[in-house]
Amino acid sequence: MALPRFQAFSVIQKELDVKRAELASKESYFAHIKDVQGRINAQALVAKIDAAIPNDAQLPAFHEFMQSIAAESGLSLRSITTSQTLPAQGTRLLRIGASLQLGGSYEGLKVFLSNLLRASRMTDIDSISFSSSQLGTGFVFNVRTVSYSY
Repeated sequence: MALPRFQAFSVIQKELDVKRAELASKESYFAHIKDVQGRINAQALVAKIDAAIPNDAQLPAFHEFMQSIAAESGLSLRSITTSQTLPAQGTRLLRIGASLQLGGSYEGLKVFLSNLLRASRMTDIDSISFSSSQLGTGFVFNVRTVSYSY
């Protein structure tokens, strides 16, 4: 009477050991997946930072960036002047100052500023001034910005 119950108990004990091993394997797998997900998220964050503060000043790319933001906003980029400031001692951050002369409407300027603030590249706005166009339609906006690179 005791032997059949013991044999049944032994079978159940072996099945329990197999299930525990499967559970440990699955826990290990999910812990690995969570670790990989954390590394992917960290890489995505680094990619966002690299887009906001590129590793190279690349002035032609910067000019194209400003031109596209202006065009998307309905403004014309009349001129752009850039200057680079060497990084302060102890930092690697290079400052790129830009003076933009834009033509268009006040609504276009609002859209431009909004687009610039939402853009992937980190850009601060130093000053804005404007005057009426000589043609009498629209305005001429002078915008000074600072962007950064490594």
